[in-house]
Amino acid sequence: MKFHAKRTIVTAVAAICISTQLTACIETAIIGAVAASAIVLADRRPFSTYSKDAWIDIQAATPLSEIGTTKDAHIIANAFNGRVLLTGEVATEADKQKATDVVKAISGVKGVDNQLTIGPVTGLDVRNNDSFITSKVKSRLVGDNPELANAFKVITENGVVYVLGILTQSELERGVEITRTTAGVQRVVKTSLITIIQEPQAQALDQNAKEDAAKTQGSVTPLPSGDQQPTTQGVN
Repeated sequence: MKFHAKRTIVTAVAAICISTQLTACIETAIIGAVAASAIVLADRRPFSTYSKDAWIDIQAATPLSEIGTTKDAHIIANAFNGRVLLTGEVATEADKQKATDVVKAISGVKGVDNQLTIGPVTGLDVRNNDSFITSKVKSRLVGDNPELANAFKVITENGVVYVLGILTQSELERGVEITRTTAGVQRVVKTSLITIIQEPQAQALDQNAKEDAAKTQGSVTPLPSGDQQPTTQGVN
């Protein structure tokens, strides 16, 4: 859906920059890729906040990839409003704590919701099925209410769907019900990356998003600078 398309654009452009070790390129390319697309309308976060979250995701990739090996650790970081959700699997409790510590050390991170499980890493078949579950949930959300689909973010790991977003209470309840009743979903987890707002505020944020997108079409705004320089390594 729109959310995944936006993150795909960001990831693809950033990957080119990372491969050439150009930090400045990453800082401008992320914002440029999003600004050049109307899909920025899919998010209630201010444009500047989205760009900072994307930068946090990139900054987290290298230190998280250094925890364990690809055989015993699979860690995914998703930043939202400065908070980071960690999902996946690690071998030990110490590795789980280390993941929290390295992400907390990143500039701009306000908190970490560590949902990592201790156990064997998931295989490709499970991860493909997780992607399929996410697509089914998003499809059902769109069918119910396109605005809900834009605001209600989901991440699936081993059949468990983690929920985040800037939502009204009714949107959260409706979204959880739709997710819970989607085939293949084992459990729904309401993460700490959920911000509950009132309906008038939701309408105002939606309007702001439209105006923000109109202002930023084709523009480039620098991301916050960081001391860490990304490497060619990514998240396991």
